[in-house]
Amino acid sequence: MAAIHPIRGGWGSSRVLPYVNFDVIRRNPKILLGYSDITALLLSVHAKTGLITFHGPIGMGRWDAFSIDYYKRVLFDGELLTYQNKRDLSDRNALTQTEFRVQTITPGTARGRLIGGNLTVLTAIIGSPYLPEWDNAILFTEDVHEEPYRIDRMLTQLKLAGVLNRIKAFIFGSCSECTPGEGSYGALTLEEIFNDHIRPLGIPAWQGAMIGHQQPQWTLPEGVEVEIDASAGTIRLLESPVA
Repeated sequence: MAAIHPIRGGWGSSRVLPYVNFDVIRRNPKILLGYSDITALLLSVHAKTGLITFHGPIGMGRWDAFSIDYYKRVLFDGELLTYQNKRDLSDRNALTQTEFRVQTITPGTARGRLIGGNLTVLTAIIGSPYLPEWDNAILFTEDVHEEPYRIDRMLTQLKLAGVLNRIKAFIFGSCSECTPGEGSYGALTLEEIFNDHIRPLGIPAWQGAMIGHQQPQWTLPEGVEVEIDASAGTIRLLESPVA
């Protein structure tokens, strides 16, 4: 067996972490790929073994041409590729891109280890021994079905835990179905939340990356050295994630 490929996410992955034999995993390295709730497994396996894990499509995910292209280039070809958003115009009469737009929070470039995943799952295991070190990390996150005030709460938790002050750069993908709920008149927008929490850090940061639920997505290796450009919205691999 060369890979472990979860069929779906959901919930509960963090519950099994105390029972995982990480020594066995270290001695028998395999590709581990998924996203959403699988974030707990991706981060813990990398933290405990040093193995590269992969944030990408699950078995029941969206296997469109864009997602398959990155999946093959990363896992089959080991290409030192540069990740870039889709450039297709959703409306043939449009003069500018409206979907998958890069929104720069703070311009600049940075190099570091790529670490991240689903924001809800990641913050739920803050303070546990199942997360990697954050020094020199480039943090990427995404989420689904979370109202803006919850995104604000989770970024506040990362700030109070000292995570945001240690990272080299920040990337946010999509937040699918994350509009304010009933009675949330006057809620902060995601842009306002990022301006409050991320912009003051003074590190390169952008939102709108092809990372998340209900959309085409990249296959990202957790733990490899990358270079990011927050103005262009790109991630460039500096080392091959597969042997």
